[in-house]
Amino acid sequence: MNFADTQLQACFELYLSGTRGVSDELREVSALLATHDWFRMLEGPHSARVQETIELLLSTALRPGLRGWYRRPGATLGAAATAFREQLSQLAGERLEKAENLPDKPQ
Repeated sequence: MNFADTQLQACFELYLSGTRGVSDELREVSALLATHDWFRMLEGPHSARVQETIELLLSTALRPGLRGWYRRPGATLGAAATAFREQLSQLAGERLEKAENLPDKPQ
């Protein structure tokens, strides 16, 4: 994944190199979520960098990985992560997490 912004690129690469134990698809999503959190903390929710991470997370290329991230067995989220997942779900127009007691939709 390449970013025009060098700070965004460096942050993403740092988090990507530290992510282990998941598929490459989930590594990218994990690193991008961490990058989002970092720049949101530093610059606020309306910064261009934060908006770029959201656009990438919702992109066609990363959407399957985003679904997979939120549907991982045993995954637990804190309040902030749950709120962000709900925000992404609303922007995507779909539930990114697995609906309990419902069969998976074919993708």
